[in-house]
Amino acid sequence: MTTIGLKTGLMALALGVGGCGHLPAAPEPTPPATTATVTPLAAAVTQTLDRRVDAVMQVYAPVGLSVAILRGDRLVYERHAGVERLGGATPANGDTLYSVFSMSKLFFLIEMIRAEARGELDFDAPIATYVADLPGAWRGLTVRQLLSHVSGLPEYYSHPDVPPTVAAAFSRVRDADFISEPGSRSRYNQTNFLLAKLALEQVSGRAYADLVANDQFAPLGLDHMRYGGHALAEAGTIVSYRPDAATGDLAPEIYPTYPPYVWSSVGLNTSLSDLAVWAGALVRGDLVPRRTLLDHWQPLPLSNGRPGAYADGWEYSDLGDFITVGHGGGNRVNFMHGFRKSDPSDTVTVIYLDNGGPREIPTRRITTVLADALIPGFASPTQVLFEDLVTDHAAQGWPAALARLDAHIADRSLSPAEAEGLLNTVGYTLSATFGPEAALDAFRLNVARHPRSANPHDSLAETLLTLGDRAGALQHYRHALALNPDDTRVAALVAGLERQASAGDDQT
Repeated sequence: MTTIGLKTGLMALALGVGGCGHLPAAPEPTPPATTATVTPLAAAVTQTLDRRVDAVMQVYAPVGLSVAILRGDRLVYERHAGVERLGGATPANGDTLYSVFSMSKLFFLIEMIRAEARGELDFDAPIATYVADLPGAWRGLTVRQLLSHVSGLPEYYSHPDVPPTVAAAFSRVRDADFISEPGSRSRYNQTNFLLAKLALEQVSGRAYADLVANDQFAPLGLDHMRYGGHALAEAGTIVSYRPDAATGDLAPEIYPTYPPYVWSSVGLNTSLSDLAVWAGALVRGDLVPRRTLLDHWQPLPLSNGRPGAYADGWEYSDLGDFITVGHGGGNRVNFMHGFRKSDPSDTVTVIYLDNGGPREIPTRRITTVLADALIPGFASPTQVLFEDLVTDHAAQGWPAALARLDAHIADRSLSPAEAEGLLNTVGYTLSATFGPEAALDAFRLNVARHPRSANPHDSLAETLLTLGDRAGALQHYRHALALNPDDTRVAALVAGLERQASAGDDQT
């Protein structure tokens, strides 16, 4: 696989899916990095950040991780924990190469914005202006709709089965139906970025690999930028881990071959040191003028008038007093840049990278909570609560998590309905982090506290069914249906479980 490697430059310088059994012991966190270019934080803030990173290692047990935080363009916190390789002795560090998956899109988006600023691209022009031989229904989609993932186009990409060529990719979807009406939904889609990349290459007359290498990587001296997947993994250049579906044990990631046509979407591997340099350049306006970035960091409204989830390709969140933009990747890395609405020059940037582990990590929540340590109020109380809850549960079990939850409910005088909804979400969070068995205490308590509400019975039944307890699931689905007779989904589940129970009785 082709790689891009460039000369060293001056470093200028951060809700999950189900867990598995057979968890390895979390590697011991390494001490905070002592990098000369880090601007010191108050000791209390550094201690809070260290505690948060330690909790990530304890709860989610990644093999290795790296975190950087910038205030403005200054690096104020850098931390590494764990190791580069499972069973290895080399600690994770600023030069450790991580796969960043869809975070690769950020570098492409900079090239798109630059092309528009040069007058080569019009984001509101139909894609057919730049890309020929498209299906008729595709031709009127605008570049902005593609970048903002509201096109409704079908998806060509199926990890790890990546088509070898552009022609093979288009053959998968050219005759497929739209998934949704254009403009009606935010729906993440790699076909969008493939079309946008073809447009960029058409107007620039250059391959994307040449653009990004010579216009971003080389000027900033980013020497850890490598594109590729399978070949780099085979050479031992990159490594990533996920739990084996059969055993739950950690196994090396199965990387696809990433041909160059997908590099606008995925395939980049890089280091924390390079990303921190790039983040500083982004904040200073060295890549694109800051005013231009702010103009692009506006979500595209959907046809129902609500804001979409993307702002010209950047993941977008409105946090009240703050806006965040950035991108995650692979359910394990995240780049989050936040700025104050009343003062967009007041910024915080968090870069979180890990090389995999037994549990998927809610990286967007974690990066938001890390930023909250520097700017109290950046994260919502609920986001902070959930990070603390999973930490309590990992260390001391359900009683400690419940004590924190009940204190939160009392402090905020939540109504019974609000408390019920929160407890239900806690159950699903525990299930996502530690597996469905960990959710039973929360769901059973919710049923006990709110026996006349259908939803707690429904959630407990769902979890019992996942764990193979069909009789228990049927009992609580019946309760849910009795409390909400119009729920056709639950009615169908009850009917199906009753048929299974009857068939089982007939066979005995």
